[in-house]
Amino acid sequence: MSASLDLSLIVHTRNRRDMLHPLLRSTAFIGERIIVDMASDDGSADLCEQAGCRVIRIPAEPFVDELRNRYLPLATRGWTLLLDSDEYLSADAEGLIGTLIATAGDRIDAYGIPRFNYIGADRLPAPGWYPDHQIRLFRTGVIAFQKGHHQRPVVLSGDERLALVDPSGGLHIHHQNYRDLREFIARQLDYALTDDYEGERDLRLYLSEAYEAMERGLGDHERSDLDAALAIVMAWDRVVRGVIHWEASGRTTELTRAFSLPLVVEQGPAFVALEQRVRDFENSTSWRVTAPLRRLSMWLRSIRQR
Repeated sequence: MSASLDLSLIVHTRNRRDMLHPLLRSTAFIGERIIVDMASDDGSADLCEQAGCRVIRIPAEPFVDELRNRYLPLATRGWTLLLDSDEYLSADAEGLIGTLIATAGDRIDAYGIPRFNYIGADRLPAPGWYPDHQIRLFRTGVIAFQKGHHQRPVVLSGDERLALVDPSGGLHIHHQNYRDLREFIARQLDYALTDDYEGERDLRLYLSEAYEAMERGLGDHERSDLDAALAIVMAWDRVVRGVIHWEASGRTTELTRAFSLPLVVEQGPAFVALEQRVRDFENSTSWRVTAPLRRLSMWLRSIRQR
């Protein structure tokens, strides 16, 4: 195992033995590898110890993101690489990481690394899924994670000291997200039900984000049926979160003016009614809400012209 890079690796895991082999192989060049194992009972911790990693065994906790802050100080090297247990690096990662560290100088404290996401064997190329930069390589001590699921970590020295790695020929993380769509849907629902919902937030903002999710998956780019399926699920995820947030904040806002997310392609009465509701809605709300709705309106017109 090479220890030439001034680099530590930290990984949190729970019952991921079947997915850890690519991670352990692709990070074997890192001299200090720290695995924080959350009460795995499938041999994950033992596998990591056999691969030469330092394993910290802790009780299981539902939220991983903020938990990371407790264990980041364990890294003793100048730079830290953070990976999830279902992620791994490509074969040329050692040289690419070495170049990033060497060229950081006194200007860069953290790198956003592009990430390939997968469902089964299918890589997801649609916007929103790629390049999906993740802040995972950073000077030890300059990153703090926030509460909730998948929140962007804070660069404590300022975002001006964050650089995004060019996806063209640069370092990538490979993320084995989900085995299939069923697992994807189950995980999204679990995230929605267990996330933090603070304060009040208009449901129409969630609906706006739902339309944006649809546009990312079904917009003017090369796409597949899988892209469309994911766009539909992510759009409904925003609607579900909006309703959960509404209830968590005491059901104090009026929902009657908000309308549900339509997935209509037939040009029947429902299609005509949807067109009218979109026109009424975009004429009565702010630009922040109506921008994606205007794009939806264009999409509806394109269907009518077919």
